[in-house]
Amino acid sequence: MQLFREVRNQYTQSVRKAKASFFKNTFASCSSNSKKFWDTKVHGEQEHLLPASTVMVLRNMVGPEDIDDDLEGEVTEECGKFGAVNRVIIYQEKQGEEEDAEIIVKIFVEFSMVSEMNKAIQALNDRWFGGRKVIAEVYDQERFNSSDLSA
Repeated sequence: MQLFREVRNQYTQSVRKAKASFFKNTFASCSSNSKKFWDTKVHGEQEHLLPASTVMVLRNMVGPEDIDDDLEGEVTEECGKFGAVNRVIIYQEKQGEEEDAEIIVKIFVEFSMVSEMNKAIQALNDRWFGGRKVIAEVYDQERFNSSDLSA
């Protein structure tokens, strides 16, 4: 029994050290701002650290015929339940050059914090709204900041 306890204690200590080392290295790469979380993206053979996005995109929530003056306020109010909303952008995107090409509506919601955006995605993704199944997902922060809403 004594041997079992010794082996278990050694194992537990090595696991704790490994976890502590992992988290120390992970959080060290977060710079001096401890409120930011970081994602990694691989480009070729190099891995780059990028700030995680605070932007969510809602797809299939409404059609072009459903857009009215109240929509932005309604989205702001609903998403405000999950955290501070910085801004809402309603974007209509034509799916081709033809005159009768389909138009889809994307609603971009920028939150103050990543955790707030994640809560909103968990609550809104796959939810039914007006007979439509909403798709809520993270949107690339760099694209959003450069006003590229096409992805």
